[in-house]
Amino acid sequence: MEPMDFNDQSTSLPLLTLGSNDVEFDYSPYIPGDDLDYIGDVGSSGSVSVMNEVASTSVSPPTSAIARSSSALKPRLERRGHTKSRRGCYNCKRRRIKCQETRPACGHCVKTGLKCEYPLVPQITHQPQHQIPLFSLQDMRFFQHFLLACSPHQPLGNDSIWTHEVPCLSQNHEYLMHAILGLAASDLMVQDPSLVTFAMAHRLKAIKAIKKTLTDVPKTNTFEEGNALLATCYALTFQSVMLDDGMAEFMTFCRGIIIVAIQMYCKGAKFIFSNFLNNEGMGQLQPLLESTPPIQKDWTDMAVANIAALEPLCKQPVEIEYFQLMTNIANALYSSSFLAYEMLCKHYGWWMQIPHESFQSLIDGGNQVSLLLASHWIALKQIMATITDVEHKQRPQQMGRKDGDMDIGMLRWLKHINRQIDGEHQQYNQWPLWVEGQLDIDLGYFGKELH
Repeated sequence: MEPMDFNDQSTSLPLLTLGSNDVEFDYSPYIPGDDLDYIGDVGSSGSVSVMNEVASTSVSPPTSAIARSSSALKPRLERRGHTKSRRGCYNCKRRRIKCQETRPACGHCVKTGLKCEYPLVPQITHQPQHQIPLFSLQDMRFFQHFLLACSPHQPLGNDSIWTHEVPCLSQNHEYLMHAILGLAASDLMVQDPSLVTFAMAHRLKAIKAIKKTLTDVPKTNTFEEGNALLATCYALTFQSVMLDDGMAEFMTFCRGIIIVAIQMYCKGAKFIFSNFLNNEGMGQLQPLLESTPPIQKDWTDMAVANIAALEPLCKQPVEIEYFQLMTNIANALYSSSFLAYEMLCKHYGWWMQIPHESFQSLIDGGNQVSLLLASHWIALKQIMATITDVEHKQRPQQMGRKDGDMDIGMLRWLKHINRQIDGEHQQYNQWPLWVEGQLDIDLGYFGKELH
Protein backbone atom coordinates (compact mmCIF):
# COMPACT_ATOMS: atom_id res chain seq x y z
CA MET A 1 0.00 0.00 0.00
CA GLU A 2 1.47 3.34 -1.08
CA PRO A 3 1.93 5.84 1.76
CA MET A 4 -0.69 8.57 1.83
CA ASP A 5 0.31 12.22 2.08
CA PHE A 6 -1.80 13.68 4.87
CA ASN A 7 -0.14 17.07 4.35
CA ASP A 8 -1.06 17.52 0.69
CA GLN A 9 -3.20 20.63 0.35
CA SER A 10 -4.54 19.60 -3.04
CA THR A 11 -6.39 16.59 -1.73
CA SER A 12 -9.81 16.02 -3.26
CA LEU A 13 -11.75 16.60 -0.06
CA PRO A 14 -12.42 20.05 1.33
CA LEU A 15 -13.38 18.27 4.55
CA LEU A 16 -10.16 16.30 4.69
CA THR A 17 -7.40 18.65 3.56
CA LEU A 18 -4.82 18.65 6.30
CA GLY A 19 -2.10 20.98 7.35
CA SER A 20 0.53 22.62 5.26
CA ASN A 21 3.18 21.21 3.00
CA ASP A 22 5.71 23.00 5.19
CA VAL A 23 4.65 21.39 8.45
CA GLU A 24 4.72 17.72 9.25
CA PHE A 25 1.27 16.53 10.28
CA ASP A 26 1.12 15.61 13.96
CA TYR A 27 -0.91 12.48 14.62
CA SER A 28 -0.73 12.80 18.40
CA PRO A 29 -3.84 14.98 18.91
CA TYR A 30 -5.95 12.39 17.12
CA ILE A 31 -4.80 9.10 18.65
CA PRO A 32 -7.12 8.44 21.60
CA GLY A 33 -6.16 7.10 24.98
CA ASP A 34 -7.82 4.13 26.63
CA ASP A 35 -10.11 6.24 28.81
CA LEU A 36 -11.36 8.80 26.30
CA ASP A 37 -14.87 10.19 26.63
CA TYR A 38 -15.61 11.17 23.05
CA ILE A 39 -19.16 12.37 23.41
CA GLY A 40 -20.84 14.40 26.10
CA ASP A 41 -24.37 14.41 27.41
CA VAL A 42 -27.31 15.95 25.63
CA GLY A 43 -26.82 19.69 25.24
CA SER A 44 -28.77 22.41 23.48
CA SER A 45 -32.44 22.15 22.69
CA GLY A 46 -31.80 22.25 18.98
CA SER A 47 -29.58 19.20 18.80
CA VAL A 48 -27.44 16.82 20.75
CA SER A 49 -24.34 18.25 22.36
CA VAL A 50 -21.02 18.34 20.60
CA MET A 51 -18.67 15.45 21.08
CA ASN A 52 -16.20 16.11 23.85
CA GLU A 53 -13.20 17.07 21.78
CA VAL A 54 -12.25 13.96 19.88
CA ALA A 55 -8.60 14.81 19.63
CA SER A 56 -7.64 14.89 23.30
CA THR A 57 -5.63 12.22 25.06
CA SER A 58 -5.19 11.47 28.73
CA VAL A 59 -2.15 10.08 30.44
CA SER A 60 -2.30 8.40 33.84
CA PRO A 61 0.15 9.86 36.40
CA PRO A 62 3.09 7.64 37.36
CA THR A 63 1.69 7.21 40.87
CA SER A 64 -1.31 5.33 39.53
CA ALA A 65 0.95 2.82 37.87
CA ILE A 66 2.84 2.35 41.13
CA ALA A 67 -0.39 1.85 43.03
CA ARG A 68 -1.52 -0.77 40.54
CA SER A 69 1.84 -2.52 40.80
CA SER A 70 1.77 -2.65 44.61
CA SER A 71 -1.79 -3.88 44.72
CA ALA A 72 -0.87 -6.67 42.37
CA LEU A 73 1.61 -7.98 44.97
CA LYS A 74 -1.05 -8.47 47.65
CA PRO A 75 -2.31 -12.04 47.98
CA ARG A 76 -5.78 -12.44 46.56
CA LEU A 77 -8.46 -14.01 48.74
CA GLU A 78 -10.14 -16.81 46.84
CA ARG A 79 -13.93 -16.84 47.07
CA ARG A 80 -15.47 -20.21 47.80
CA GLY A 81 -17.76 -21.40 45.07
CA HIS A 82 -21.29 -22.35 46.01
CA THR A 83 -22.41 -26.00 45.84
CA LYS A 84 -26.14 -25.40 45.72
CA SER A 85 -27.95 -26.89 42.74
CA ARG A 86 -29.70 -24.31 40.59
CA ARG A 87 -31.63 -26.66 38.29
CA GLY A 88 -32.30 -29.61 40.58
CA CYS A 89 -35.43 -31.75 40.53
CA TYR A 90 -38.47 -31.00 42.68
CA ASN A 91 -37.79 -33.86 45.11
CA CYS A 92 -34.24 -32.74 45.89
CA LYS A 93 -35.37 -29.13 46.26
CA ARG A 94 -38.09 -30.19 48.68
CA ARG A 95 -35.62 -32.31 50.69
CA ARG A 96 -33.03 -29.46 50.54
CA ILE A 97 -30.28 -31.69 49.24
CA LYS A 98 -27.96 -31.22 46.27
CA CYS A 99 -29.32 -32.78 43.11
CA GLN A 100 -26.94 -34.51 40.69
CA GLU A 101 -29.16 -33.17 37.85
CA THR A 102 -28.69 -36.38 35.85
CA ARG A 103 -31.34 -37.20 33.27
CA PRO A 104 -33.86 -38.71 32.99
CA ALA A 105 -33.70 -39.26 36.80
CA CYS A 106 -31.20 -38.10 39.41
CA GLY A 107 -29.40 -40.56 41.68
CA HIS A 108 -31.43 -39.67 44.78
CA CYS A 109 -34.76 -40.30 43.07
CA VAL A 110 -33.51 -43.60 41.63
CA LYS A 111 -32.30 -44.67 45.06
CA THR A 112 -35.57 -43.74 46.81
CA GLY A 113 -37.83 -44.89 43.96
CA LEU A 114 -39.41 -41.47 43.51
CA LYS A 115 -40.60 -40.03 40.22
CA CYS A 116 -37.95 -37.51 39.18
CA GLU A 117 -39.31 -34.30 37.65
CA TYR A 118 -37.39 -31.19 36.73
CA PRO A 119 -38.67 -27.60 36.36
CA LEU A 120 -39.18 -26.45 32.79
CA VAL A 121 -36.16 -24.47 31.57
CA PRO A 122 -37.20 -21.23 29.87
CA GLN A 123 -36.06 -20.95 26.26
CA ILE A 124 -33.69 -18.00 25.83
CA THR A 125 -33.11 -16.72 22.32
CA HIS A 126 -29.82 -14.88 21.98
CA GLN A 127 -29.88 -12.14 19.33
CA PRO A 128 -26.75 -11.28 17.36
CA GLN A 129 -24.74 -8.57 19.08
CA HIS A 130 -25.16 -5.99 16.31
CA GLN A 131 -28.66 -6.87 15.15
CA ILE A 132 -30.61 -3.75 14.17
CA PRO A 133 -34.16 -3.42 15.54
CA LEU A 134 -36.95 -3.89 13.02
CA PHE A 135 -37.82 -0.88 10.89
CA SER A 136 -40.96 1.08 11.50
CA LEU A 137 -42.81 2.31 8.43
CA GLN A 138 -41.41 5.77 9.13
CA ASP A 139 -37.87 4.40 9.27
CA MET A 140 -38.40 2.65 5.94
CA ARG A 141 -39.43 5.98 4.49
CA PHE A 142 -36.25 7.59 5.83
CA PHE A 143 -34.08 4.78 4.51
CA GLN A 144 -35.57 5.07 1.03
CA HIS A 145 -35.12 8.85 1.08
CA PHE A 146 -31.46 8.42 1.97
CA LEU A 147 -30.92 6.11 -1.00
CA LEU A 148 -32.79 8.32 -3.47
CA ALA A 149 -32.19 11.86 -2.36
CA CYS A 150 -29.80 12.78 0.45
CA SER A 151 -26.71 10.58 0.63
CA PRO A 152 -23.56 12.68 1.28
CA HIS A 153 -21.60 13.97 -1.70
CA GLN A 154 -18.27 13.57 0.10
CA PRO A 155 -15.83 12.01 -0.55
CA LEU A 156 -16.26 13.13 -4.15
CA GLY A 157 -17.07 10.44 -6.69
CA ASN A 158 -18.47 7.89 -4.20
CA ASP A 159 -22.21 8.08 -4.90
CA SER A 160 -22.52 4.36 -5.62
CA ILE A 161 -20.66 3.55 -2.41
CA TRP A 162 -23.17 5.60 -0.43
CA THR A 163 -26.18 3.98 -2.06
CA HIS A 164 -24.90 0.38 -2.20
CA GLU A 165 -22.02 -0.44 0.15
CA VAL A 166 -22.87 1.83 3.08
CA PRO A 167 -26.50 0.61 3.42
CA CYS A 168 -25.17 -2.95 3.56
CA LEU A 169 -22.77 -1.99 6.35
CA SER A 170 -25.60 -0.39 8.27
CA GLN A 171 -27.36 -3.75 8.66
CA ASN A 172 -24.64 -4.84 11.09
CA HIS A 173 -23.80 -1.55 12.79
CA GLU A 174 -26.54 0.18 14.75
CA TYR A 175 -24.80 3.55 14.97
CA LEU A 176 -24.51 3.76 11.17
CA MET A 177 -28.18 2.85 10.67
CA HIS A 178 -29.30 5.55 13.12
CA ALA A 179 -26.99 8.10 11.49
CA ILE A 180 -28.47 7.33 8.05
CA LEU A 181 -32.05 7.55 9.31
CA GLY A 182 -31.32 10.76 11.22
CA LEU A 183 -29.76 12.44 8.18
CA ALA A 184 -32.73 11.49 6.00
CA ALA A 185 -35.24 12.68 8.60
CA SER A 186 -33.45 16.03 8.85
CA ASP A 187 -33.48 16.41 5.08
CA LEU A 188 -37.23 15.72 5.00
CA MET A 189 -37.80 18.32 7.72
CA VAL A 190 -37.56 21.01 5.03
CA GLN A 191 -41.03 19.89 3.91
CA ASP A 192 -42.26 18.49 7.23
CA PRO A 193 -40.84 20.21 10.36
CA SER A 194 -42.71 17.75 12.61
CA LEU A 195 -40.03 15.15 11.78
CA VAL A 196 -37.58 16.92 14.09
CA THR A 197 -38.39 14.44 16.88
CA PHE A 198 -37.41 11.48 14.69
CA ALA A 199 -34.32 13.24 13.34
CA MET A 200 -32.97 14.12 16.78
CA ALA A 201 -33.89 10.73 18.29
CA HIS A 202 -31.91 8.88 15.62
CA ARG A 203 -29.01 11.32 15.93
CA LEU A 204 -28.81 10.89 19.69
CA LYS A 205 -28.95 7.09 19.36
CA ALA A 206 -26.19 7.17 16.75
CA ILE A 207 -23.95 9.31 18.96
CA LYS A 208 -24.56 7.17 22.05
CA ALA A 209 -23.86 3.99 20.09
CA ILE A 210 -20.71 5.34 18.46
CA LYS A 211 -19.29 6.59 21.76
CA LYS A 212 -18.25 3.16 23.02
CA THR A 213 -17.20 2.00 19.57
CA LEU A 214 -14.94 5.01 19.03
CA THR A 215 -13.39 4.41 22.45
CA ASP A 216 -12.67 0.82 21.36
CA VAL A 217 -11.20 1.81 17.98
CA PRO A 218 -7.64 0.89 19.04
CA LYS A 219 -8.93 -2.59 19.86
CA THR A 220 -10.89 -2.82 16.61
CA ASN A 221 -9.05 -4.17 13.62
CA THR A 222 -11.73 -5.01 11.11
CA PHE A 223 -12.22 -3.57 7.65
CA GLU A 224 -15.98 -3.41 8.17
CA GLU A 225 -15.95 -1.68 11.56
CA GLY A 226 -13.57 1.07 10.47
CA ASN A 227 -15.55 1.90 7.36
CA ALA A 228 -18.83 1.84 9.29
CA LEU A 229 -17.36 4.36 11.75
CA LEU A 230 -16.10 6.51 8.89
CA ALA A 231 -19.50 6.54 7.15
CA THR A 232 -21.24 7.32 10.47
CA CYS A 233 -19.03 10.36 11.10
CA TYR A 234 -19.75 11.59 7.57
CA ALA A 235 -23.51 11.17 8.01
CA LEU A 236 -23.47 12.96 11.37
CA THR A 237 -21.34 15.72 9.83
CA PHE A 238 -23.80 16.27 7.00
CA GLN A 239 -26.77 16.21 9.38
CA SER A 240 -25.05 18.93 11.41
CA VAL A 241 -25.47 21.23 8.41
CA MET A 242 -29.24 20.86 8.84
CA LEU A 243 -29.19 22.09 12.47
CA ASP A 244 -29.49 25.79 13.33
CA ASP A 245 -26.75 25.52 15.94
CA GLY A 246 -24.83 22.75 14.18
CA MET A 247 -21.58 24.45 13.14
CA ALA A 248 -19.62 23.35 16.20
CA GLU A 249 -20.87 19.77 15.79
CA PHE A 250 -20.01 19.87 12.09
CA MET A 251 -16.43 20.87 12.89
CA THR A 252 -16.15 18.28 15.65
CA PHE A 253 -17.40 15.37 13.56
CA CYS A 254 -15.05 16.39 10.75
CA ARG A 255 -12.25 15.90 13.25
CA GLY A 256 -13.83 12.54 14.12
CA ILE A 257 -13.47 11.52 10.48
CA ILE A 258 -9.75 12.21 10.74
CA ILE A 259 -9.40 10.13 13.90
CA VAL A 260 -10.96 7.08 12.29
CA ALA A 261 -9.15 7.56 8.98
CA ILE A 262 -5.71 7.84 10.59
CA GLN A 263 -6.25 4.79 12.76
CA MET A 264 -7.45 2.78 9.77
CA TYR A 265 -4.44 3.92 7.78
CA CYS A 266 -2.02 3.01 10.57
CA LYS A 267 -3.53 -0.49 10.66
CA GLY A 268 -3.35 -0.88 6.89
CA ALA A 269 -7.13 -1.15 6.54
CA LYS A 270 -8.71 -0.62 3.15
CA PHE A 271 -11.12 2.27 2.65
CA ILE A 272 -14.37 1.60 0.82
CA PHE A 273 -14.33 5.24 -0.33
CA SER A 274 -12.18 6.13 -3.32
CA ASN A 275 -10.49 9.55 -3.74
CA PHE A 276 -10.33 9.65 0.02
CA LEU A 277 -6.75 10.70 0.69
CA ASN A 278 -5.33 11.38 -2.73
CA ASN A 279 -5.43 14.04 -5.45
CA GLU A 280 -7.79 12.40 -7.91
CA GLY A 281 -10.90 14.27 -6.79
CA MET A 282 -9.18 17.66 -6.92
CA GLY A 283 -7.81 16.75 -10.31
CA GLN A 284 -11.36 16.21 -11.55
CA LEU A 285 -12.51 19.55 -10.12
CA GLN A 286 -9.57 21.65 -11.27
CA PRO A 287 -10.61 22.10 -14.95
CA LEU A 288 -14.15 23.02 -13.89
CA LEU A 289 -12.92 25.45 -11.25
CA GLU A 290 -10.42 27.09 -13.60
CA SER A 291 -13.21 27.68 -16.11
CA THR A 292 -15.47 29.18 -13.42
CA PRO A 293 -15.30 32.99 -13.60
CA PRO A 294 -14.46 34.93 -10.43
CA ILE A 295 -17.40 36.18 -8.40
CA GLN A 296 -18.55 39.80 -8.69
CA LYS A 297 -15.76 42.20 -7.72
CA ASP A 298 -17.99 44.29 -5.45
CA TRP A 299 -18.84 41.18 -3.41
CA THR A 300 -15.13 40.43 -3.04
CA ASP A 301 -14.40 44.06 -2.10
CA MET A 302 -16.99 43.89 0.67
CA ALA A 303 -15.62 40.59 1.96
CA VAL A 304 -11.99 41.80 2.01
CA ALA A 305 -12.84 45.09 3.73
CA ASN A 306 -15.07 43.60 6.40
CA ILE A 307 -12.73 40.72 7.20
CA ALA A 308 -9.84 43.21 7.49
CA ALA A 309 -11.85 45.15 10.07
CA LEU A 310 -11.65 42.13 12.40
CA GLU A 311 -7.86 42.24 12.63
CA PRO A 312 -7.62 44.52 15.73
CA LEU A 313 -9.96 42.14 17.62
CA CYS A 314 -7.83 39.04 17.02
CA LYS A 315 -5.45 38.71 19.96
CA GLN A 316 -5.01 34.96 20.50
CA PRO A 317 -2.76 32.97 18.12
CA VAL A 318 -5.66 30.79 16.97
CA GLU A 319 -7.74 33.90 16.18
CA ILE A 320 -4.87 35.46 14.23
CA GLU A 321 -4.40 32.28 12.19
CA TYR A 322 -8.15 32.04 11.52
CA PHE A 323 -8.18 35.69 10.38
CA GLN A 324 -5.18 35.21 8.07
CA LEU A 325 -6.63 32.11 6.41
CA MET A 326 -9.92 33.90 5.74
CA THR A 327 -8.03 36.87 4.33
CA ASN A 328 -6.21 34.53 1.95
CA ILE A 329 -9.49 33.04 0.72
CA ALA A 330 -11.03 36.48 0.14
CA ASN A 331 -7.99 37.85 -1.70
CA ALA A 332 -7.84 34.75 -3.92
CA LEU A 333 -11.36 35.52 -5.15
CA TYR A 334 -9.97 38.44 -7.17
CA SER A 335 -7.81 36.27 -9.38
CA SER A 336 -8.86 32.60 -9.49
CA SER A 337 -11.85 30.50 -8.49
CA PHE A 338 -9.58 27.46 -8.29
CA LEU A 339 -7.12 29.24 -5.98
CA ALA A 340 -9.96 30.44 -3.76
CA TYR A 341 -11.27 26.86 -3.52
CA GLU A 342 -7.79 25.61 -2.60
CA MET A 343 -7.55 28.26 0.13
CA LEU A 344 -10.96 27.18 1.42
CA CYS A 345 -9.72 23.58 1.59
CA LYS A 346 -6.64 24.71 3.47
CA HIS A 347 -8.84 26.46 6.02
CA TYR A 348 -10.84 23.26 6.62
CA GLY A 349 -7.60 21.37 7.08
CA TRP A 350 -6.24 23.91 9.53
CA TRP A 351 -9.01 23.64 12.14
CA MET A 352 -9.16 19.89 11.67
CA GLN A 353 -5.61 19.48 12.99
CA ILE A 354 -5.18 22.29 15.53
CA PRO A 355 -4.67 21.29 19.19
CA HIS A 356 -7.62 20.55 21.42
CA GLU A 357 -7.41 23.76 23.45
CA SER A 358 -7.31 25.94 20.33
CA PHE A 359 -10.24 24.10 18.80
CA GLN A 360 -12.28 24.50 21.97
CA SER A 361 -11.80 28.28 21.84
CA LEU A 362 -13.05 28.32 18.24
CA ILE A 363 -16.34 26.64 19.16
CA ASP A 364 -16.83 28.59 22.39
CA GLY A 365 -20.23 30.25 22.07
CA GLY A 366 -19.24 32.86 24.63
CA ASN A 367 -16.21 34.08 22.68
CA GLN A 368 -17.40 37.06 20.62
CA VAL A 369 -14.27 37.13 18.44
CA SER A 370 -14.72 33.47 17.52
CA LEU A 371 -18.38 34.12 16.73
CA LEU A 372 -17.43 37.05 14.47
CA LEU A 373 -14.83 34.94 12.67
CA ALA A 374 -17.42 32.18 12.22
CA SER A 375 -20.11 34.53 10.87
CA HIS A 376 -17.64 36.01 8.36
CA TRP A 377 -16.46 32.54 7.29
CA ILE A 378 -20.04 31.40 6.61
CA ALA A 379 -20.83 34.65 4.77
CA LEU A 380 -17.67 34.21 2.71
CA LYS A 381 -18.68 30.67 1.79
CA GLN A 382 -22.14 31.90 0.77
CA ILE A 383 -20.81 34.46 -1.70
CA MET A 384 -18.59 31.69 -3.16
CA ALA A 385 -21.67 29.66 -4.15
CA THR A 386 -20.77 29.47 -7.86
CA ILE A 387 -17.36 28.05 -6.88
CA THR A 388 -18.41 25.54 -4.22
CA ASP A 389 -21.31 24.43 -6.44
CA VAL A 390 -18.79 22.83 -8.78
CA GLU A 391 -18.58 19.85 -6.40
CA HIS A 392 -22.22 19.01 -7.14
CA LYS A 393 -21.69 19.03 -10.90
CA GLN A 394 -19.69 15.81 -10.49
CA ARG A 395 -22.74 13.96 -9.13
CA PRO A 396 -25.10 11.83 -11.22
CA GLN A 397 -28.66 13.10 -11.32
CA GLN A 398 -30.89 11.27 -8.89
CA MET A 399 -34.61 11.41 -8.34
CA GLY A 400 -35.74 13.81 -5.66
CA ARG A 401 -32.25 15.00 -4.72
CA LYS A 402 -32.20 18.25 -2.74
CA ASP A 403 -28.51 18.94 -2.23
CA GLY A 404 -29.31 22.64 -2.24
CA ASP A 405 -30.93 22.17 1.16
CA MET A 406 -27.52 21.34 2.63
CA ASP A 407 -26.14 24.82 1.95
CA ILE A 408 -29.42 26.37 3.08
CA GLY A 409 -28.48 24.71 6.35
CA MET A 410 -25.31 26.80 6.49
CA LEU A 411 -27.54 29.85 6.13
CA ARG A 412 -29.28 28.62 9.30
CA TRP A 413 -25.88 28.68 11.00
CA LEU A 414 -25.41 32.27 9.88
CA LYS A 415 -28.79 33.31 11.26
CA HIS A 416 -28.07 31.57 14.56
CA ILE A 417 -24.59 33.09 14.98
CA ASN A 418 -25.73 36.58 13.93
CA ARG A 419 -28.19 36.47 16.82
CA GLN A 420 -25.36 35.66 19.26
CA ILE A 421 -23.34 38.80 18.50
CA ASP A 422 -23.72 41.26 21.38
CA GLY A 423 -24.37 44.99 21.07
CA GLU A 424 -20.73 45.92 21.56
CA HIS A 425 -19.64 43.89 18.52
CA GLN A 426 -22.59 44.50 16.20
CA GLN A 427 -20.61 47.16 14.30
CA TYR A 428 -18.19 44.44 13.15
CA ASN A 429 -20.96 42.12 11.94
CA GLN A 430 -22.76 44.27 9.39
CA TRP A 431 -21.52 42.37 6.34
CA PRO A 432 -22.67 38.89 7.55
CA LEU A 433 -26.06 40.49 8.33
CA TRP A 434 -26.16 41.92 4.80
CA VAL A 435 -25.41 38.49 3.32
CA GLU A 436 -28.17 36.96 5.45
CA GLY A 437 -30.60 39.64 4.28
CA GLN A 438 -29.87 39.04 0.59
CA LEU A 439 -30.38 35.30 0.98
CA ASP A 440 -33.64 35.85 2.86
CA ILE A 441 -34.92 37.68 -0.21
CA ASP A 442 -33.45 35.28 -2.79
CA LEU A 443 -31.62 32.05 -1.96
CA GLY A 444 -30.04 32.18 -5.40
CA TYR A 445 -28.75 35.75 -5.03
CA PHE A 446 -25.09 34.70 -5.02
CA GLY A 447 -25.55 32.12 -7.78
CA LYS A 448 -26.45 29.06 -5.73
CA GLU A 449 -28.35 26.46 -7.73
CA LEU A 450 -30.72 24.02 -6.05
CA HIS A 451 -29.84 20.51 -7.24
